[in-house]
Amino acid sequence: MGRDIGKVLGGPAIALLGIGAILDIILFHFMFEFADKENLFMVILIAALIGIIAFGIAKCLISISRLNYGK
Repeated sequence: MGRDIGKVLGGPAIALLGIGAILDIILFHFMFEFADKENLFMVILIAALIGIIAFGIAKCLISISRLNYGK
C-alpha cells in the first residue's frame, strides 16, 4: 500500500518546516551582512549553523514519518 504524503505533511511537519525556513532566512540575512563587512569567521559559522538546522529538520521529519507509519 502506498504512503499518503498528506498524512506525513500534517500539522507538526508544516510547523517545523515553517520555523526552519524562518530561521534560515534570518541566518542568510546575517551571513550576507557579515560578508559585506568581510568577517570570514562569522560567515563560516553561520553557514555551519544553516547546515545544522537543515540536518535537524531532516531528522525530525524522519521521526515524524516513522511515528505516522509505525516503522
